[in-house]
Amino acid sequence: MSFLTINNVKMIGLAACVPPTIEENISLPIFEDESEANKVIASTGIERKRVVKPGTTASDLTFQGVQKLLKELDWAPEDVDALIYVCVSRDYIAPITSAILQDRLGFRQDCYCLDLPLGCSGWVYGMSNLASILSHGDLKKGLLVCAETNSLNRSAKDKTVKPLFGDAATVTALEYDAAWEKPLQFTFGVDGSGYQAVWTEFGGTRNPITPEAIVEKEVEPGVIRKGIDMVVNGMDVFSFAIKVPPRSLASLIEHFEIDVEKIDFLFLHQANKYIDDRIRKKLKLPEEKVPYCLQDFGNTNSASIPLAMVACKAKELMNGSFECLACGFGVGLAWGSMRYWTDHLKAVVMCEYEY
Repeated sequence: MSFLTINNVKMIGLAACVPPTIEENISLPIFEDESEANKVIASTGIERKRVVKPGTTASDLTFQGVQKLLKELDWAPEDVDALIYVCVSRDYIAPITSAILQDRLGFRQDCYCLDLPLGCSGWVYGMSNLASILSHGDLKKGLLVCAETNSLNRSAKDKTVKPLFGDAATVTALEYDAAWEKPLQFTFGVDGSGYQAVWTEFGGTRNPITPEAIVEKEVEPGVIRKGIDMVVNGMDVFSFAIKVPPRSLASLIEHFEIDVEKIDFLFLHQANKYIDDRIRKKLKLPEEKVPYCLQDFGNTNSASIPLAMVACKAKELMNGSFECLACGFGVGLAWGSMRYWTDHLKAVVMCEYEY
């Protein structure tokens, strides 16, 4: 296992921006009747999601989320030394979206900007990247964006994905603090042999877009999609998710000699309530220590962990100190677990996107 410890970096704020449009799973036309819809809701725990209007990108949600957070933190745009943007549904293949955001947000031209096209493990990987950059003390303040507009790259006629995925952007503010004594601790893993468990076959240089790739095809009853649409092979993902994330967390706990009983919260990737409950039970944590927001927001990929923090525990995070675990897992297949502390965050902001 790969382990990493980063010192002198403190989380000081969080923000989430979601579209105002709510899509209820019970009303989706892909289901034959309410009985079929209710089965999916019961098996996933996802009742509804937020979805953007066509033409709105993940960076648009990000722009408003960052502006709200900077205001609450009393940061000026020129204060931001680093911006990392984790997203699969980026604005363009090139250039990087973080460069576009640097200009839109008025950040300095010497701001460190980086895109990471990671999926469900992206917040943990992004935290390790941004914290590593800040830990030297030369760059003081950074923002980690995890954003996704899943509704734009998944077929609305595919009942294996349409009920699951929502749109959101989150922003995590980190700051170098030489006096901060609580480390960030990580472990990571990847199994590229499972890359087709969650993938988009056409659109890259391996399989460029062809006329055939943009034609809808009925793969099976209730599953109609194009070659450029994201595919989720549910059983492969399920088999991976109930085995690997618990092992990842267990290795983190063992390596860093963590007393699980002292953990205040475990924030899991919001993929599926049944999967997350299996992970929670393997760690023997009570329900109140493992917050969920997937019932209202669905699976928002890399945004899901910070979204759960904002949606479920905003008041607590601003008014107390907590020892937390997190685990992200999915596309890749990749996973990452981390231990971190929060201490009276200066801002925890939830906002709806204003068109």
